[in-house]
Amino acid sequence: WKVKTDQSLIVKHLKPTGANYNKSARYKQGEAFYSLGYGFWITAIASAKLSILKKKPLLFLDYMIGFWKGKLSKKPLLVTEVQAIFIRKHRISKMMSKFGF
Repeated sequence: WKVKTDQSLIVKHLKPTGANYNKSARYKQGEAFYSLGYGFWITAIASAKLSILKKKPLLFLDYMIGFWKGKLSKKPLLVTEVQAIFIRKHRISKMMSKFGF
């Protein structure tokens, strides 16, 4: 088998990924942040960044509500506590490096 790429092919992406989410799906990203052990501040920063990139400021609130829904319902984490600590340290160090720290 050989892979060939047709450079002349023009593809139009008519709908961005996730454009047709239903009402309950808008909280899923925040719940995912909680499930991965991100913590409040990392979730807030990541949510702000995503809402800015998607040019939808209200997504920030949806993501934060989703985070609190997961936390208050005591949804089980997808990672162990040790892994969650590592993830938080790693995310914070990556964020700091982007600011030159």
